[in-house]
Parts: sequence; C-alpha cells; structure tokens
Amino acid sequence: MDDQTYLIAKSELRSVSGLVSLWIEPQTTKQYHPLVNTVFWIGNRLWGNAMLGYHLVNIVLHTVSALLLWKILRRLEMAGAWLAAAIFALHPVQVDSVAWLAELKNTLSGVFFFSCILAYLKFDQTRNRGAYALALFLFCVGLLAKAIVAMAAVVLLIIFWWKRGRLQWKRDLRPLLPFVFAGIASGFATAWMERKFSGAEGETFDFSFVERLLIAGRSFWFYLSKSFWPSDLLFVYPRWEVNSQTWWQYVFPIAAICLFGVAWALRKRWSWLFAGLLIFSAILFPMLGFFNVTFFNYSFVSDHFQYLAILGVIAPFSAGSVVLLKKLDGAYRVTGYALVVALLGTLAVLTSRHSVMYRDVETSSRMVLEKNPNHWPTRNNLGSALLQKGDLDGALACFEIALQQSPYRSKARKNIYRNIGDVFSKKGRLDEAIAQFEKCLSMSPDFAEAHHDLANALRRKGRYRDAIAHYESALKNDPRSILTMNNLGWILATCGDFSVRNGARAVEVAARAARLSGGEDPLILHTLAAAYAENGQFSQAVETAEHALKLAEQQRKGVLARALPHEISLYRADLPFHESSR
Repeated sequence: MDDQTYLIAKSELRSVSGLVSLWIEPQTTKQYHPLVNTVFWIGNRLWGNAMLGYHLVNIVLHTVSALLLWKILRRLEMAGAWLAAAIFALHPVQVDSVAWLAELKNTLSGVFFFSCILAYLKFDQTRNRGAYALALFLFCVGLLAKAIVAMAAVVLLIIFWWKRGRLQWKRDLRPLLPFVFAGIASGFATAWMERKFSGAEGETFDFSFVERLLIAGRSFWFYLSKSFWPSDLLFVYPRWEVNSQTWWQYVFPIAAICLFGVAWALRKRWSWLFAGLLIFSAILFPMLGFFNVTFFNYSFVSDHFQYLAILGVIAPFSAGSVVLLKKLDGAYRVTGYALVVALLGTLAVLTSRHSVMYRDVETSSRMVLEKNPNHWPTRNNLGSALLQKGDLDGALACFEIALQQSPYRSKARKNIYRNIGDVFSKKGRLDEAIAQFEKCLSMSPDFAEAHHDLANALRRKGRYRDAIAHYESALKNDPRSILTMNNLGWILATCGDFSVRNGARAVEVAARAARLSGGEDPLILHTLAAAYAENGQFSQAVETAEHALKLAEQQRKGVLARALPHEISLYRADLPFHESSR
C-alpha cells in the first residue's frame, strides 16, 4: 500500500531540505501528516530500512496509549480500568494499526488523543491554566499526526454529560471552543487534501445521501460486530455494492437508529450505554461514508478505522464485567476471573495469529486474495512483490489478471500498465514495454515515474533524443527525483551519440542530485564526475570521481569501484568518458 511513501523511500526526502518539504508541501506524501513523516524521517536516519525499529516504535506508542487509557479511566473512577487497557492493547482489530507501518498515524495520534484528554480532565478538576494550555497544545500537535485527534473534544463532552447528567455552557462548553474550531479546521483541510492529493473523488465516490446512509449503517454494525467477535479479520475486506433499491440494505441503518433509541430511553438507568455508543459512533463518524476517504477505493471498512473508536465498546464492557465480578463470591468469583484471563489469552493468541498477515507484501496479498479473490489492487500488489523477487512470469500473470478485473475507467489502471511495462523491460521485450508505458501516459500524462521508465526503455533502444525528452518530462512533474536527475545527467554526459550530449545541462542536473542526496552517494558522484568532464571541468571531474571511488569501496559497490579507476585516468588526461554508440 503506502508504506514505501511514509518510510521516506525517496532519497531526495532524506535530507534536511526533504524534511522541510514534508512540512511545507502537503502533496509530498499525498496526505498531510507532518508529525508522522518527521518520525519516519528520524527513523530513516537511525536505522534506515531495518523494519524492526519501525515496528518497535509502533508497539511502544500503542503500549503508551493503553497505559494512558488506564490512567484516564482511573481518574474517571471507572471500574475495570486495568481490563479496558489490557483489551485495548491486545484486541486483534488493533493489529492493522500497529503492524501496518504507515498506520503510525494511528498509534502516534492515539498518544496525543489520550494525553490531551488526560490533561483536560485535570483542568476540569482544578481549573488550572497550565493544564488547559497543555491540553490545547497536545490537541493541536496531535492534529499534525492525524485529524482524528479532533474527536477528543467530542469525547470530553460525552464524558462530562455521562458524569454530570447535563452540560453547562460556562463550565463544559465554552472552554472547549478553541478545540472545536481547531478540530473543524483540521477536518476540512484533511477532507480537501483527500480529494486534491489522494484521489478521493470521481465515479468511485459518486453516492447519493441515501446511499451514504446505507454505507454508514452497514459499516457501523460491521465495526460493532468485529469489536465483540474479531473473526475473519482481513487487511482489505471486500467492497460491497451499494444499492438504494435493495430493501435489506436499509435494515442496517434502521437497526442502528433503533439501538440508539433504546439506549436513549434507558439513559437515566444506564447512561453508560448511551455514552459508549456515542463515543464509538462519534470517533467512527468521519470514516462511515459521509466523507470521501481514499481507502474507500478498496473497501468501505478497515480495522484501523476503529483503532480509537473501540473505546466506546471496551470501557463499558470492562466496567460492567469487573462490577459483576465484585458481586460474586467464592468459586463463582474465581471462575469469573478465570474467564477474564481466558479472554485476554484468547485475544493475545488471535492477535499473534492475525499479525502474520502483515509479514510482507507477498504474504499479505496471498492471504487477502484467499478471501477476497476479486480485489485487483491486491493482485497488483502481489505482482509487484513477485517482480521484486525476480519472478517475472508470476508477476506478469498477476498484472494481467488485475488488468482484467479493474474497472475500465479506473485511474489506477495506469499503475498496472506501468508494472506490465516493467516486466517486459526486464524480459528485454523493449517494444512491448514502450507500448505499455505509452498506454500508462495516455491515461496520466503527468505521471513522472512512467516518463522515467519509458525514458529508460527508449535509451536501451538507442532512441536517445526521445529518452532525454521523457527524462525532462519526468523531472518537470517530479523536480526532486534524484534518480531521474542522475539518469538524465548520465546520458547527457556520456551518450555515444555526440549530437545529444550537453555538458552544461549534465552538470546542472547531476550537481542538484548530489546536493539533494547529501553528497555521499557514489553513483550520483560518478555521474557528476562524468558531467564535469564532458563540460571540460577536468580537475573537478578527477576530484569528484576519486571521492566516488572512496565511497564505493567503503560501501562495497564492486561494479562501480572497478569502473571508476579507468574513468579517472581519462579525466587526468583531459578526456571525457563516453559510452559506445549503438
């Protein structure tokens, strides 16, 4: 999915200037979560592509959230705080948020969500301005991790109603106004960016209000059922068809309204029931279908959407269970506690088993396709995993099936065409690869990666001018792509066809690539040295190539280390390096 985007896979984002762009350019990762991006950026500096570090961060954040939940429930004097925290930590639906690395959005925002509530509860008790300022600070910073933190203000109001039976303007509502305004602003910004940068618009999201109600009703019961019975969990669930002409689809929203009606009627006796349902549905509300969410391209529901919402189920259940246990005596109490231990043990086992699905792309894709065989994006993901492994035939078969299953007008087909082109390119079938890349670009003329891949294929065919044109187009649409700069600089500096060489332009793009990469990538310095030589700057070429050789030897890049001495000898003789012409 989008792990590669959030893991700062692009080398141009690993520098300090890249970190700045993660904050000031919302479109960099399609969704604006600068605090999350900063954590990933730091992780990339500390342990690079070693996944263990990222997983440990997610687990630690999730653990902190569970402890904060325990502290909040203790402060509210709710029974079963320890049980609620344990269920929150161990529940299988949480695997999606903790094991899927990109969902650091959830675990990080969860810490701010709970911390804000805890600080505000202290303010509510003491009216201490410092506690209020801390709560507002945690709230605003948390919004930079994920806009769902905005629901902390709603949850606080529900808590106050539950504890006091009514809300007062001066005591309960007025202090939360800054939180409400900040949350609304963050929500509107998030919705706009979902449409603008993530593609959450078009025919896929063309639903009437009635159809959105049908989605919301069915989603509500889906999440509630998975909270109590977490079986058949899946990374991507099948996306059901919404049809306002089908009578049984109305059962879900009607049943949900009836449930809330019953809870409201019993509010004086069981206020916890109505409060729990309100918290559950309020946190879920942005994900119930009333707003466009990019993930709805794949499914209307996902476990990670209820990471925080499950509180509305867990807290009342835990409190009721512990109150009941305290009323039991002797063997009944022992049996009750044994059942609690069995429950937690079962949740732990189910969580451990479900986490296997998130081991890698291939494992996840195969497990999803077992239960959701028509999900063509997953089929495409499996093909990408096989392509990376070198299984070209298996990858091609996956891509072709994905192409057959995908909607004809789907914009995502461009990625399948590109992937098929990559397979043909690796097979040496360059004409077929070029045709696929051109199909991709006919659907999305500004697709930088497709321009780059097409340029590579054209270069191998000896069509250098066309290749340069597409490298330039790729760079126009993605001006920070170090890979594109490097390839363009190399062909402009070393091409066997003298008519397309351009030393000045080669130095320009190669030098920029070196700056963006931090000047420590021997492959880019190799290109820069060749560009300097083509431009007649032989002393700079020698100096740069010698530095590249030193780095290549340190990083054990044998092929490059063997090629550079010959090129250095040419530069010392005031001669540029050129590849043989085709």
